[in-house]
Amino acid sequence: MRLTLHRAHLALPVALVLILGCLLPLLLLIAFSVFTVDMDAFEMVPDFSLANWAQMLTNPVFAFLIGKAVLSGLITALIAAVLGYPLALSIANLPIAWKGIAQILLLTPLYTGEIVRIYAWRVVLGSEGLINAVLEGLGLVDEPVKLLLFSPFTTHLVLLYNTLPFMVLPIWISAELIDRRLIEAARDLGARPFEAFTRVVFPLTIPGLGVGLLAVFALSAGDMLTPSMLGGTSGATPMAMIDNLFGTAFDWPLASVLALSLLITLFATASSIGFLLLRFKGARAVLQGGLK
Repeated sequence: MRLTLHRAHLALPVALVLILGCLLPLLLLIAFSVFTVDMDAFEMVPDFSLANWAQMLTNPVFAFLIGKAVLSGLITALIAAVLGYPLALSIANLPIAWKGIAQILLLTPLYTGEIVRIYAWRVVLGSEGLINAVLEGLGLVDEPVKLLLFSPFTTHLVLLYNTLPFMVLPIWISAELIDRRLIEAARDLGARPFEAFTRVVFPLTIPGLGVGLLAVFALSAGDMLTPSMLGGTSGATPMAMIDNLFGTAFDWPLASVLALSLLITLFATASSIGFLLLRFKGARAVLQGGLK
């Protein structure tokens, strides 16, 4: 008997990983969200209750934290797009030999762990750090600038540093896939450089821009260490509360509700971003061509 291997069989390991790594934990969160906690016995009780969902909807603290995470992700994604888009196009126009060097430099933030990067930034931005030392040496300030550390500015600066490669890479790939003859044809038809960019380059790189926006948004909104270690009093996040509820407070049902609420909010926001980007004809044309 001859065994025939189809492409569908190759998808089975991936499907198994998705089921065990994504679907099963999600189902557990849904189940835990309607459980209760017996604090005397220090254990969860599988009694159906919507009290945790009611608390989520009525307590403004949870809405504030989730909204704060979404806003932080959107701000970081927009800044990364403004900085990363021209950088990606510049890399795409480099000679082949220089593209490899640019890729190595671009991925430099990912060569070390997040904890190492955070402490490195604390050294640079601290009261006795490099920036304050330079400012004091130049006589620009009389005392260290404390706003450089433990502030929303620091949080978004480091989030941008950590996530910028995830914005540049997909845009770079989209720019590399553009047929240069399209740009030349636009120029031959009388289009100025800016018109060729807006009518050809930008629409065809929107899929890469969309991937970058979604990646940076998800990574920034879901980051816990950076806001906690660099945000100071403004570093409270829903992820930190989820960690506390699962750990110290042993309130797994409420933690599950908060995690599901955050997941739903992030998914809805990301879907809205994708829907807006797909309204561009160039993006739809690229995606339809890739699906054929």
